[in-house]
Amino acid sequence: MFDIQLFGRIEVRTRGERLSGADFGGDRPRHLLALVALRGEVSISELAELLGTGKKSVEADLSVLRAHLEPGVTTRDSVLLTHRGRVRFDPDRVRVDVARFDELVTAAASRPAPRAIKPLTAAAFLASRPLLEEEDAPWAAEARSEYRAKLVMAAPSATVKS
Repeated sequence: MFDIQLFGRIEVRTRGERLSGADFGGDRPRHLLALVALRGEVSISELAELLGTGKKSVEADLSVLRAHLEPGVTTRDSVLLTHRGRVRFDPDRVRVDVARFDELVTAAASRPAPRAIKPLTAAAFLASRPLLEEEDAPWAAEARSEYRAKLVMAAPSATVKS
C-alpha cells in the first residue's frame, strides 16, 4: 500500500520506506505526483498546462516518477496508471490524505451537529499542516485555499447550540 501525504510536506510511505523532496526525481515529477493525488484523475494535456511544459515532457516525468516510486516495476504494473491520455493512481493500492479529508468532511455534512464533531475533528487533524506547504506554484496555492475553505465551511455544521 502507498500512503500519499499532501498536507504538510509531500511524502509517500510504502513498505517501510519514506519518500520526500528529491526522492521523486526532481521538482516536476514531485509536482506530477501531487497533482494526480490531489485531483484523482487528470489528463496529460491538463498536467502539461498546469506545469507550463509539453505533453512529451510530462510523459518523460511520469516515467521518472514511476521509476522512483517503484524501482524495477514495469509501467503496466505501476501504481501510477495511464489510459487514453489520462493519469491516476491505482485506488486499490494508494491512499491519499486529501481524499480521506474529503470523505470525513462529506460524512460530517450528512450528520446532525453532535455526530459531525468526530469526523470534523479527524479532518482538522489531517489538515493540521498547510496543504502542499513547501510548494509555491499557483496550482498549489489555489489548492491550499480550496482546502482551507472546505474546513472552515464544514466547521459550522458541527457547532452544537447550547
